Amino acid sequence: VGTVFPLVFSVQSGFARRERALGALAGLKASSITVYLMFKTWEKEGTGRWAQEAEKLIGRVLDDVEWYLRTAKRNENTGNAVYDSFAHLAEKMAEFAPAAGFGRPGDGGMSRMSQYLRTMMQNFEGVRAIRDSETPVGLRLFCFALIHAAPILLAPYWNHFCVGKEEVSEDIMGATIELSGKYGCQAGYFMGVSYTLIVLALYRVQVELEDPFDGNGADDIKWEIWRAQLDQLGNYGADGPKKRAENSRRAAALRGQ
Repeated sequence: VGTVFPLVFSVQSGFARRERALGALAGLKASSITVYLMFKTWEKEGTGRWAQEAEKLIGRVLDDVEWYLRTAKRNENTGNAVYDSFAHLAEKMAEFAPAAGFGRPGDGGMSRMSQYLRTMMQNFEGVRAIRDSETPVGLRLFCFALIHAAPILLAPYWNHFCVGKEEVSEDIMGATIELSGKYGCQAGYFMGVSYTLIVLALYRVQVELEDPFDGNGADDIKWEIWRAQLDQLGNYGADGPKKRAENSRRAAALRGQ
């Protein structure tokens, strides 16, 4: 128990980090869709131009966020790109105010749109904090040393199962019974192999959960699912079913060629 507990604790910590990251990404996605719908429904001109421009800017924000989170090493340039995209989106909101019927960016509904932009940035900062922080180094080093040292330290204990018992006799209720034989090496091999497999499996899970953003592991964040709706914002609305059906027909026609 004493050797497995640190690994279990580390796995639980990694799983909690992954769940917090998923929550922050869900908030970022919801706020992004809300901002787009504000551009689409608040425009007084009815041209749809503002919604199209907003869709491109929001897509750029999400591209930069995904790029930053999936970069193997911390890179200041990838982080700066995210803030540049947020700045461009904020500038577009200020330009959109007259088209939405507001005199200044801080009037009425525009202040609510700014709040959603703040929520987008807040969720990004939350997931960035998870990305830039790691499981305590001391705990990871301890687990790494444990899985290498424990099998060696426990080898004498497993080996004693192969030691034979001397033949002895015991008088049980007046009858003499000869006790002889061995415990058997099978038990020692079984315990040694089982312990090693369990420890290695837990350590592997810990390593996979350490970085849930790279998309390489089975338990990592599924970026294609997260971006599924965000990449087709223009296909939602009153005419959404018609647009999606048309896109499906076009995709089927392209596959048939």
